[in-house]
Amino acid sequence: MLRHCLCLIVLSVCSIAQAAQRPKTCLVLGGGGARGAAHIGVLEVLERERIPVDCVVGTSMGAIVGGLYAAGYDATQIRDVLDHIDWKNMFSDDPSRAELPMRRKQDELRFLGGVELGLRDGKIAFPRGAVQGQKLQLLLRRLLLPVGIAQNFDDLAVPFRAVATDIGNGQRVVFDSGDLAMAIRASMSVPAAFAPLRYQGHMLVDGGISDNVPIDVARAMGAQRMIVVDVGERLTPADQLNSPFAIASQMLTVMMKKQTDAQLATLGPDDVLLTPELGDLGSANFDRAPQAVQIGVAAAEEKLAALRRDAVDADDYARFTQAHRLPKFDPPLIAFLDVLHDRSRTAGYVEQHLSGLVGKPFDARTVDQRIGQAYGEGSYERIGYELTRRDGETGLTVEPVDKGWGPNFLRMGLRLSDNFNGANSYQLIAQANFTGLNDKGGESRNRVQLGQVTELYSEFLQPFGDRGQYYIAPYLQYRANDFPINEGGEINYAEYRHTRGVGALEFGFTPDESWQFSGALEYGRDAARLRIGTPDFPNISSSFGGIVARALFDNLDSSGFPTHGTRLDVSQEYLIAALGSTASAQITRLRWDTALTTGANTYLLGANLSSSSGGGRDVQIAAYSPLGGLTNLSGYTEGQLFATQTALLRGVYYRRLTDAQNLFSVPVYLGGSLEAGGYWQSRRQIGRDWIGAGSVFLGVDTFFGPIFLGYGYAQGGHNALYLTFGSLLRSEP
Repeated sequence: MLRHCLCLIVLSVCSIAQAAQRPKTCLVLGGGGARGAAHIGVLEVLERERIPVDCVVGTSMGAIVGGLYAAGYDATQIRDVLDHIDWKNMFSDDPSRAELPMRRKQDELRFLGGVELGLRDGKIAFPRGAVQGQKLQLLLRRLLLPVGIAQNFDDLAVPFRAVATDIGNGQRVVFDSGDLAMAIRASMSVPAAFAPLRYQGHMLVDGGISDNVPIDVARAMGAQRMIVVDVGERLTPADQLNSPFAIASQMLTVMMKKQTDAQLATLGPDDVLLTPELGDLGSANFDRAPQAVQIGVAAAEEKLAALRRDAVDADDYARFTQAHRLPKFDPPLIAFLDVLHDRSRTAGYVEQHLSGLVGKPFDARTVDQRIGQAYGEGSYERIGYELTRRDGETGLTVEPVDKGWGPNFLRMGLRLSDNFNGANSYQLIAQANFTGLNDKGGESRNRVQLGQVTELYSEFLQPFGDRGQYYIAPYLQYRANDFPINEGGEINYAEYRHTRGVGALEFGFTPDESWQFSGALEYGRDAARLRIGTPDFPNISSSFGGIVARALFDNLDSSGFPTHGTRLDVSQEYLIAALGSTASAQITRLRWDTALTTGANTYLLGANLSSSSGGGRDVQIAAYSPLGGLTNLSGYTEGQLFATQTALLRGVYYRRLTDAQNLFSVPVYLGGSLEAGGYWQSRRQIGRDWIGAGSVFLGVDTFFGPIFLGYGYAQGGHNALYLTFGSLLRSEP
């Protein structure tokens, strides 16, 4: 027995001595965007071969993989994280359209793409990046909650360093402590793609700009042996540099390669350099990340003999894995909420959305959802949070940051329609939003439209309530458009210019992101002036005053080519003589669209109704509603038919032709429609002489919004070719 104990002691001492003799090995993971998924494959081989690492250094994507590994994730867990990331969603800061506030959804239907410009100090300002990284920051925070917030990175399961670049002076910044999620996010702020991040007194961009393979950082940590993984882009042959973008990308690659080559030249004979053969797999090909993982496995297996020098026996590796483990995270009770006001003029609006979390157990996905709802308001560059301790209790500290190119914003949109036969129309829309007028999110919205409809609109919107679910919005509007008086859509007897000026006070309630209920008290004046026709058609003018009640439901997933969800817009307008109206009348409007998808096939079912009663022609002129255009009684040109009673039923089919899984593919659709509609001058006539119609079209969902090339036919020999910029949906009934 004594001899057995002595043997165990000797073996333990020998094992400790052997571990002490093993050189300190550091893993250096370079930057390369999607190519960096190869790092996971390298980790899988290291774990399979029982090769422990004593420190990790990472840049950009290498910082993400390395940071997760240092925190205690193993290769399988990191790969699982990667497999479940929706990269298309990650490269969009806003929550899904279904979760956007109703005002943002209505704006989307008006503008359909384009760039939001800032209005700051009397000048046009631009965003610092195409993506602000809001969702990426929340994802990193959620993944790294078990290791806490502020700490020394040497205290992680594996000591870690992340490398970023101060864009103000071009110097490398090495993070060895602080907020791990923020350090990793800063390290991968790819210029022009992800916006720079202001953290610890620096304006930070991707670490690859200054040090894409930070070998010297590992040496500064005491590393004696390196395992270096270089996944940087390779130089493109000169005959393939055929665009300004390709030239600019090559310039950046040249600068990074020069610095990387200098670092690689310092490697010694005991170090291991892995250069996965990633070929044409680009830094933006996140849809090919699983392929990059396998290439990383192959690269490591090619150097197995060199890697196995650092392998340890099963007992030693068991001790390593015991220490290299993600700490358990016990969700605390949220005792308090601190929303910082230093970098936002509307921090109170964020506080309204998060106040309901106090007194409940912390749930990361609920916090993400509430922050996403606040972020969807549209005036924030980012909203971050952390768990903090105070007086023995745990709370939530939230920091909203207003858009640096704000606080005022300009949006522009364009709708075009041409039937290739002389009939065309356009609609140019510009809207200026002045945000942050008070702490609770008050803003002024001002819109100008030119073209088929001329409009001037100005509104002040003030949310209130414990979650900002109520609002009050006084507004002024001037609107003008031409409409024909015709027979059968063929002979125009006359054409009028309709103008309307209105002032209103609207109250609304938005119980969630899908519903909005509103009521408005309005007063204004309508006029219809004869532009073309005989004197038998008189000019008309009248005053109106009344009440408008409206219910709006919208959970469609897209404004351009929705695949699921419903939009229902119902309003009832009561014109009341006692409120200043020339005569009493009622106007009912309804618009409904539902999208259903099976595989690659999508069906958009819809209906549109506009009907008025009472008041005679003096009042009913305001109730005229148009028909015509692609899928809106196809075969007729846009707005060719006008009447006080209109109805339309339609079924639209479209199928995506391009690969939906490709991150940057342009969505192209082939589709068609069947429609039935009618227009009448009185309610007694509704239901007579319905018109059948249909269309075929090719649609492209571009950065500037949907574009359609189509052909439509309607009963009676009406047909039209269409080139249309705009949505299949209409923003107003």
